[in-house]
Amino acid sequence: MPTPKGDTTGRLAADEYGLVRIGATVWMVRPGDAGDLERSGAPLILGGQGRRASGQGRGRGVMTRLTIGGRQAIGKRALHGGLLGPLLGGVYYGHGRIEAVARAALRLRSAGVPTPDVIAAGWRPIAGPFCALALLTETVPDALSLHEGLLASLPTPGRRRALLRAAGETVRAMHDAGFRHADLNLANLVAEGGPGRPRVQVIDLDGGRFATGIPDRAAAGNLRRLLRSWEKFIEPRVAGGLRDMVAFLRGYTADAAGRRRLAEALIRHRSRLWARRVGWRWRS
Repeated sequence: MPTPKGDTTGRLAADEYGLVRIGATVWMVRPGDAGDLERSGAPLILGGQGRRASGQGRGRGVMTRLTIGGRQAIGKRALHGGLLGPLLGGVYYGHGRIEAVARAALRLRSAGVPTPDVIAAGWRPIAGPFCALALLTETVPDALSLHEGLLASLPTPGRRRALLRAAGETVRAMHDAGFRHADLNLANLVAEGGPGRPRVQVIDLDGGRFATGIPDRAAAGNLRRLLRSWEKFIEPRVAGGLRDMVAFLRGYTADAAGRRRLAEALIRHRSRLWARRVGWRWRS
């Protein structure tokens, strides 16, 4: 990921992380966590071909729970998605992609965007420049993805809309920081557990970028992708309609006129999803 002019991401990463070799693997990790990283068994995540998660809303890779530096962590092997996912599996060209995720998380957290702390990013050479990649992030307390949280015991409309409003606030903070997520769906927004007002964190920064050029166009693409995720997984179970969309947009922007324009654009996009809906219902 190219570093925008004036960005301090590279310096921040250099200050925060060092490189350590553990067997055949290399990890970008904070120096104080290097010993725990080896004892935790984290390098095993980079062994084999990598397994895919099963079940809707769970992302692609299987998660491994670890304890590093006294903190609960999630380790996950990077796997390709899309049509070429089964062919490419967990093989990537170089390791710059996983380093970029750690740098993006640092930059977002420094801007106040709720996203898990990256404890370590690792890679294992496979052949020539090709590598297996893995990421270790701090666990979100009692977390449920928005996909799971919105369907768990089908929360009351008030609770559902509070979750959506919190998600809107997080997505807006991410966009205000200049970051455009590569796959903004309900599985990549995670609600923290516990009483009180919900708080949502954004995860899976892989492939995202800090925008240059026309940021509003990229942000609108994120919102359309999120709407499609809602229509595919939640709308068939919850008849929330326009009120749920408004709840999200109230979190996303306090500007009533801007909120109205976004709602109109998303409603137009929603009206064009009929063919996808047929496919989703047929596959389910």
